[in-house]
Amino acid sequence: MTSAAPTRFAVDSNVIIYLFSDDAAKADRAEALVTAGSSKPVISTQVMNEVTLVMSRKMGLSWPEIDRILDDVEAFCEVVPLTLDVHKEARRIAAQYGFRFYDACIIAFALLADCELLYSEDMHHGQVIFDELTVINPFS
Repeated sequence: MTSAAPTRFAVDSNVIIYLFSDDAAKADRAEALVTAGSSKPVISTQVMNEVTLVMSRKMGLSWPEIDRILDDVEAFCEVVPLTLDVHKEARRIAAQYGFRFYDACIIAFALLADCELLYSEDMHHGQVIFDELTVINPFS
């Protein structure tokens, strides 16, 4: 992989959540990630679901606040659907690499969306999946 910025990259829900957190350093880092370069970050509807859950349960936001935030997320991200192909790829990833299934779903959508990088705080930094996707912890 070259040092040039990847043309397609995915972000996990923790990156999106940090955009709206009280942790200024992580919020700034997340913002730099999602606004850098010419391509939009790729997320899945699973990421949208996880962000919604955190905002409603842990952050205590109202539904109108969540709607406004997620409208913004939809504007600056490319949102891809969860499909049967993502599910099947996730099973293959979980079996081969030992990831928990929902983490495997995140990796699967990124692979199927032709992303080169996946930014996530929750997975093994530097791990390469099927010689196609590199997991990067942007907060380490």
